Amino acid sequence: MKIPAFVTTGGVMLALSALSLGAVGVNSAYAAEPVVVLVKVFPTPGREDELQAQYLKRISYLRNAEPGAAFRLHRSTKTPVTFLWYEVYESQAAYDDHLKVVMPAFRKQAGPTPVGLLAKPSEVETYSELSR
Repeated sequence: MKIPAFVTTGGVMLALSALSLGAVGVNSAYAAEPVVVLVKVFPTPGREDELQAQYLKRISYLRNAEPGAAFRLHRSTKTPVTFLWYEVYESQAAYDDHLKVVMPAFRKQAGPTPVGLLAKPSEVETYSELSR
C-alpha cells in the first residue's frame, strides 16, 4: 500500500482519522507493522539555536513517554538549516497514540511554538517497512 506524503501535521491527523475509519482500506497486518516517520522542519533564519533547544527538550520527553519508539533528531549542515526528525513506531496504533495522546500532553506542558519560529510548515512523510 502506498502511503501518501503530507505537508503538515494537520494533514497527518486527517489521514490518520481516515485510516481509523477504514476509509483507506488498511488491513490488520499493515496496522501491526512498524511505521517510520520523517519530518523536515524549517526554522526562521537566525532562530535555529532556539528551535534546537526546544527540540532537545522534546526528544527527552518523547523518549521517556514512548520507550517503545525510536527518535532521532538531525540538523543539516547547509544554509538554510533544516531539522530532520526520524521516528520509528512499533505499529500504526503506537503512532496514532503519539499523535493523539503524547504530543498533546507535551504541548500542554511545553506551551505553544513561539510565533515566527518556523519559516514554513513542516513536511511529514510516513513509510511502511518492506524488508528487514
